[in-house]
Amino acid sequence: MENEPTESHADALARLDAVATSYADAPRGEGWYHVALGAGAGVFIASQGFPQPWAMVVALAFVLALPLFIAWWRRTHGWWVSGYTGGATLWVTSLMLVVLAATAMWSYLAAELWMNVAAGAIACIAVSALGFLWMHVWRRQMRMKAAS
Repeated sequence: MENEPTESHADALARLDAVATSYADAPRGEGWYHVALGAGAGVFIASQGFPQPWAMVVALAFVLALPLFIAWWRRTHGWWVSGYTGGATLWVTSLMLVVLAATAMWSYLAAELWMNVAAGAIACIAVSALGFLWMHVWRRQMRMKAAS
């Protein structure tokens, strides 16, 4: 009885490995995903310095949009890999979280609107760039795994 979940987990990992090893090129729409996620993160970060209720409304909209991003990716590509999976990609995810936390705090404490916008712009660029970097590192990891 205890082996059943492990076997289904192993089957899921085997399917993911099969998809991942054949995933050498970026599929159509991948770049827009990173840019759209970066734009959403930038708006979210910039809004942290806005007066209430706007900061809360934007934060809630961003949190509710995240599952839609994941659903779009799954529907388009047939799979999803969390950024928290570990391995070589974990440092990219960690860096993204540090950038988001730092820019969110900067935006929240900013005295001028332009500072909120600057924090959001930095978050937008960083999340977009780190999304592309994450995929590059993940693909390299999958190619190395397939070669071994």
